[in-house]
Amino acid sequence: MDDRLGAYWLGASLGNGAVREAYDQAGSRYALMLLPKSADRSSCRRAQTVTSLYVAKLVDADLEGERPYVVSEYVPGPTLRQVVAEQGPYGCDELYRLASATVTALAAVHEAGTAHGAVDPDHVLLGPEGPRLIGLGAAGAEEGPPADIAAWAELIEFAAGGELDRALRELVGQARDPDPGRRPDARRLLLSLLDAPQSQQGRLLPPEPVDDPPLGERAEQVYLALPSAEQELVPEILLRLVEPGETRCSVPRADLGERAEPVLQAYGEAGLLTVTDTVTITHPALVRAWPRLREWLDGEREGLAVHRELVQAARRWDTSGRRDADLIPPAQVDKIVAWAATARRHVTLSDEEQEFLDAGTARSRRRARTRLAVVAGGLVLALLAAGLALWQTGSTGDQLDETMARLAASKAEELRVADPVTARRLSLAAWKLAPVEQAADALRRSATDPALSVFTDPGADERSIHSLSDDGSHLAAVTNGVLRVYDVRTGEQLVAKNVPEKIRALAWEPDGRKLAMVGAGRTFLWDAWSGQALGEIGRGLDWPGEHSAWFSPGGGLVFAADRQSGERWAWDLRAGRVRFDGEYALVSPRDQLALVFDASRSELRWLDGQKSRPAPWLAGFALDYAAFSPDGQRIAVATERGVQIFGLDGAPSRELPLTPAAGPLRFSSDGRFLAGTAHDHVRVWRLSDGALLVDRRLPSAGARPAQARFTGEGLRVLTGHGTVISLSLTASGAPEALDRAADAICATAGGLSPADWRRLLAGLPHRETCD
Repeated sequence: MDDRLGAYWLGASLGNGAVREAYDQAGSRYALMLLPKSADRSSCRRAQTVTSLYVAKLVDADLEGERPYVVSEYVPGPTLRQVVAEQGPYGCDELYRLASATVTALAAVHEAGTAHGAVDPDHVLLGPEGPRLIGLGAAGAEEGPPADIAAWAELIEFAAGGELDRALRELVGQARDPDPGRRPDARRLLLSLLDAPQSQQGRLLPPEPVDDPPLGERAEQVYLALPSAEQELVPEILLRLVEPGETRCSVPRADLGERAEPVLQAYGEAGLLTVTDTVTITHPALVRAWPRLREWLDGEREGLAVHRELVQAARRWDTSGRRDADLIPPAQVDKIVAWAATARRHVTLSDEEQEFLDAGTARSRRRARTRLAVVAGGLVLALLAAGLALWQTGSTGDQLDETMARLAASKAEELRVADPVTARRLSLAAWKLAPVEQAADALRRSATDPALSVFTDPGADERSIHSLSDDGSHLAAVTNGVLRVYDVRTGEQLVAKNVPEKIRALAWEPDGRKLAMVGAGRTFLWDAWSGQALGEIGRGLDWPGEHSAWFSPGGGLVFAADRQSGERWAWDLRAGRVRFDGEYALVSPRDQLALVFDASRSELRWLDGQKSRPAPWLAGFALDYAAFSPDGQRIAVATERGVQIFGLDGAPSRELPLTPAAGPLRFSSDGRFLAGTAHDHVRVWRLSDGALLVDRRLPSAGARPAQARFTGEGLRVLTGHGTVISLSLTASGAPEALDRAADAICATAGGLSPADWRRLLAGLPHRETCD
């Protein structure tokens, strides 16, 4: 198979070779199934109309191409065959629930005018939400619904190990009638099963938490487990394994060098790289499935073709004896030098590539007698190359300043997302060097950037966990068994105390006095300022995964959740017991009311236990993307169409949703503003008129969304590796006079220090940019 089929990048084989894990352009995960040439196209089209909670829905299909296929939603979890093999036959109640779920699925399939054709233990998955029938649209369903009914009977007998009670034995017998015309249809079977109370009790879940993370999460877990020095090598390695069109290529292992070996071993053991004498990305879909790799690719996209050209040419030159005749022409040398100096982000040239580029540069510029060295930062090469070219042509100092101004502006844009203060100072330096267009653009972007300052936990590593206080003033961090608390504004470390090992999640109490630290089997409450233990809760998060913790707005409940295993609970600190065990609950201010998300059975539940009220309008919404307003009378929910605000009766309070879409939401304390964060973006709306005040990229927070906290002055956002960015909510348009923008930067950020000047503009004498 190729790296992709249609609009989908392909991943691992699922069961037989006809089904593959697949990812679309946005990195969403699906199952792609190849169809035989003899597939019934009309049956496949009808299968696309099937809608049921117990059927993996078809989302796309190409039935007319040379390689017809269908695409369905991906269901993580073991097959029924695997569960029975590992756990044994099903008991009575579980068997009834399985029977009713699978026959409900068949009823939906048959009512759509098609049949499944392959109902067996390998086509029933036990996912986090219950049983799902997969393989819809596979064709081979010529015998129609009666054959599905007989296959369903064999499925139930298999799950029961042949032991059925009288009622089920009668239904299975009817379903296996030798005469297909006498078999009951799925609807009749379902009605018979619904008379048994066992089929209505609880959900049929897999016996163990589902551990089937998508490719991107697997890659991110490996990345976060690497030491920081090895993390820096990951983009260098992976970008060499991807062609400009996002297809895979093989690279000789020796070309990656000894430094790459720990990274190759880690990703090889995870099944993400195939490592022999050559190295290849194992699954093509990784380039779409992993947000961090997509970000690296986007940053290097224009240069990948240039680098690939350099790699191939350098290899030919080396294998042919390094002849001058095999060096690239001067025009191509200039193109590669320009890329290496100003456009490179993550790729470092190998010794062979460096020597090849040096040889080509030396040949085309013999008079200079200068060896151009491409260094990691890029600007040293740019300075030498630019200065040499201007010296050769007798150019003036003004032209050198203009060249350096453009390069400084380019570096400012590269730094802006993660280090806005340095980006401001560098754009100011560019403007002061020469007021060229690129410098003016960089200065305007600095003047309109809402980011004011950045603080990063100096002790953070890949295992650190962080939490930002509700008012955004303090950052708590747990690293290697040590709790540290920092003042975000000053960067001062206020607390350093040893805490229990294996802390998995961390949360601040709303009033900022206590911290909850969730461990593997227990949760610990600590005084944030004295670092003293205040007590324990006899509940933790049992499984490794993506953990989170938070307090209810009134501080009376501590919540903990693991997104991968589905484990979640809340501990009532006043009553000393668990609430909302396994439930998705959002608690209102003052801990009076909870919205409990459970599809069509969602409800409003008062915490005093006196009453509850159905809230079916919550069906389809996600707790993680919802927030109560400070008055407790409204709820903001992020959907694919944008953010809508509802009353507690489900009535929307806005004519149109706030756009663009966002992730987790948070109201300001006065209810005037709403913030939404994703792993790499933050947005803030003014609710009086829906104006989007802030829309800014963030350094990637990895698998976890960023945390937003409103402050008295604006907003602070916690992203990955303990980085907190402070933002202003005052909208600022591009200044009419750039001189005023430069003066403002001098007043707030100052100019580049001599040390930063040497680091960023090496080789150019330091200049004061602020009087």
